[in-house]
Amino acid sequence: MLDSAAEREGLPTATWARSVLLKAVKSEQTVAALDGHGQRHQVDQSLQLLSLFSGPGGLDEGFRQAGFHTRIAFDIDEACIRTFNHNHRQHGSIAYRRDITELDATSVRDLGGTGFRPIGVIGGPPCQSFSVSNVFQTDSDPRHSLPAVYARLLKALNDDVPISFFLFENVPGLLGVKHRHRYEQFKELFAAAGFEISEKLIDARDFNVPQQRERIFIVGINRELHPDVEWVWPNPRSRVRTVRDAISRLPEPIYNEKGRSGSDIPFHPNHWSMVPRSKKFGTEGALKEGQAWGRSFRTLSWDEPSWTVAYGNREVHVHPGGKRRLSIYEAMLLQSFPSDYVLTGNISTQVRLVSEAVAPRVAFFLALALRSCLGI
Repeated sequence: MLDSAAEREGLPTATWARSVLLKAVKSEQTVAALDGHGQRHQVDQSLQLLSLFSGPGGLDEGFRQAGFHTRIAFDIDEACIRTFNHNHRQHGSIAYRRDITELDATSVRDLGGTGFRPIGVIGGPPCQSFSVSNVFQTDSDPRHSLPAVYARLLKALNDDVPISFFLFENVPGLLGVKHRHRYEQFKELFAAAGFEISEKLIDARDFNVPQQRERIFIVGINRELHPDVEWVWPNPRSRVRTVRDAISRLPEPIYNEKGRSGSDIPFHPNHWSMVPRSKKFGTEGALKEGQAWGRSFRTLSWDEPSWTVAYGNREVHVHPGGKRRLSIYEAMLLQSFPSDYVLTGNISTQVRLVSEAVAPRVAFFLALALRSCLGI
């Protein structure tokens, strides 16, 4: 039974069991979260969410910490589904592997079950097709249409049972000249769905995330349900967190080797790093703090936020010490994931998941702003 449960999460039995026990010890009788002022918000089951393009669950984690509850989530990536369910199923959330283009309002509500009336819809379509770093962009990329699919599904759900808000996230490249016409079309579709639209480019470093990470966020408030509500974006936090704040007290990671899995890692299942094969890692002074050699060798500074966590397999940022690349767990902390969050899969999969995730801390402050805006 234990082996079967671990296999469903894509983890070795020992890793799965240790993670479950750790979370059980840390959890309380009721799920609660701390806001930026130290006040507690108990999760309200009426604050149900639908999560589209959930990825590994970073956006949902931030909303969970603010007292919301993702009832169901969808993504087409099996690795995302495994990671989401590993971390969120204990809170009553479940993710399904589905192609969003094949979903409709009826199928979503059927999977949500009795009493599923989401107050909000959150999520961001895959960003690679809009990223300026993607040099292979083509007009025929089917991912270009996903935000429009998101908007149409949102309208169908809202026409069925009104939804108070939605939150959409994507890369700044969506605002570029090449994709601006698509972006304007998406906004028109969201407005046609019945929502008052606000948009803002947000840098994660302004919200207690030790990383420079700009993303475009669109918030829509239902005009009929909340005609007198004015959306106000959260104010940046006064203190900027640094790489030192996030990872300086960690032990050294172990290196990835053939056959090695999370159960072999003593500190945390994701605290492993790629073997430092380049001669630069062995040459004293070759990789200096804050110095960037293209995309492949960017050495972080201890007392600054990290560059954007968005890696290729051999582009993971270099640890400030200059002798190795970051571990996956260090990258997760730079993304503001909780210390007990676990990414599943092999190390290459984990590199992709941590790169694609929404920083939970940004999501947390946006979720608090939504609570305030809607009078919750």
